[in-house]
Amino acid sequence: MRGLSAMLVAAMVGALCGAGWFSSVQSAFDLPCDGTGLSCTFFVLLCVAPALLVLWVVAAWGLLRLARYSPAWPTVLAGTSFAIVLAFALGSAMPLLSPPRWFVFVLVPFSAAVGYALAAKVAGNHRGQGETPVA
Repeated sequence: MRGLSAMLVAAMVGALCGAGWFSSVQSAFDLPCDGTGLSCTFFVLLCVAPALLVLWVVAAWGLLRLARYSPAWPTVLAGTSFAIVLAFALGSAMPLLSPPRWFVFVLVPFSAAVGYALAAKVAGNHRGQGETPVA
């Protein structure tokens, strides 16, 4: 896969897995907990959310491999990193912008789509750089 199609495939996988992760974390907050509300929140944020992140990173890798996308692991790892940074930056700016309530549900999948597309672009730009052009 090359160029725009690789970026679109990576962006779709990123958006799907970002939405899946967000939905999983939302569902984890609904699980019954024996402790106080604060201890349950910290448990979900410090234990469950990172475990679900690993699960959805593996799912993203599997989807990219299923789509015969190469290189899958570097794109997934870089895409997840870009998505986390972008989601954190947008999430930090949210109180200043006072967006509508639905924006929270769009933030993570959008960040993941952009992060994975950037990672695909970076991975695509470095592929074959060491080769000498044939004249």
